[in-house]
Amino acid sequence: MIGVANNRFFGARSWRTAKPVVLHPRFFEGFLDFVGERPFDYRKIDGWPLLDQHRYENGRELAAECRAAGIAVRWRDRTRIPRFLKSLVAERARNRHPARL
Repeated sequence: MIGVANNRFFGARSWRTAKPVVLHPRFFEGFLDFVGERPFDYRKIDGWPLLDQHRYENGRELAAECRAAGIAVRWRDRTRIPRFLKSLVAERARNRHPARL
């Protein structure tokens, strides 16, 4: 797939649209893998659907951002998003500029 980019995923502009992304099982798995200091394993995600791959990477990216900011997030249950994490994602979504097509 030459020239394919992540351009079809523009990002949410409200908590309502961001919530399903954060609740995605692969997002949670990626987040926990990064927090647990497990290295990125391309063979693990190779057979997954594209959306699952993106959600896994999104979870790892958010965990990396939290770590870089010195924020420790304990997230034990995928369906119960920690308050701070929800606030961070919701604020980011509200501040997102409209996507350019």
